Formats: sequence, C-alpha cells, structure tokens
Amino acid sequence: MKKKNSRTKKSKSSRQKNKVKGQNLVFSTVEAIVRDDKNRVLLLKRSKNNKFFIGKWQLPGGKVEFGENVDKAIKREILEETGGYCSDLKSEKVLSFTMEFEHSSATIFLMVFSGKIKDPICLSSEHSKFKFVSLSSIKKSALAPMSARALFD
Repeated sequence: MKKKNSRTKKSKSSRQKNKVKGQNLVFSTVEAIVRDDKNRVLLLKRSKNNKFFIGKWQLPGGKVEFGENVDKAIKREILEETGGYCSDLKSEKVLSFTMEFEHSSATIFLMVFSGKIKDPICLSSEHSKFKFVSLSSIKKSALAPMSARALFD
C-alpha cells in the first residue's frame, strides 16, 4: 500500500481553496423567530466551536442541506440547536443579500419562519447560552448578521 506524501496533500488542499477564492457562492438558509409563552424571542449565543461570529447571538437556524426542503430544514435546525420542537411554525418572509468574506462573497437566500416553543431548551455544542428576550430589547449589533436581517429587514 502506498503512503500519501504530505506535500501532495498540501498541494491538493491549496488547489481546492483556490477554486473557491474569488467566487460567488450561493447558500439557502433558514432561521426561526421562536417565541415562548410570554411572547419573548429565543436567542442562542454562538460558542467557540463556530468558525464565524463567535459570541454573537442568533436565532435558531442554519443551512438547507442538498435535496432538503425548507420546512424540513427549519424543523431539523430547531431540534438540533434547542432539543425541542416548535408549534404553529409558519413562513414569514424570504430575504436575499450578499455577504463578503475574506476571499469570496456569497449570495444568501434566507427563509424566515416563526413559531412557539414549549419544550425545555437543551443546547448543542454550537451554542454556549440561550435567553428569551423582548423584541424591543434586542440590540442589532449583538446579533450575527443573518439573524439581524431576519429580525429587522
């Protein structure tokens, strides 16, 4: 059996990175404005396990997987990130915008949902804390960019 040389791995990795460099990527994402029985909004604090926006607050949500419809995606994301289910889940709006990154940009299609949660919150490793807050007390600057758009655009 042939051993792969580390030099080959680096060059392949570099080639893969260069393919993305300067390209415009496209992502379909979902986020949910989840409320409790007091009509407060659920925010999750991004943990150090994330690549971007560490320490920012966000709504439950994430990327839509290939072949997945948005209804299944938002239910999956809510369950993965909170350990619970939302009732009365409904589509609120669709936003599209461009985000700039270090070597590329991305066109984001964001489907925003709303719903109620009654289950106790059980966080995944993606988040370090959670809180329920009134919409009027949320500071846009404390939010990850997509959640800021979901709430205020």
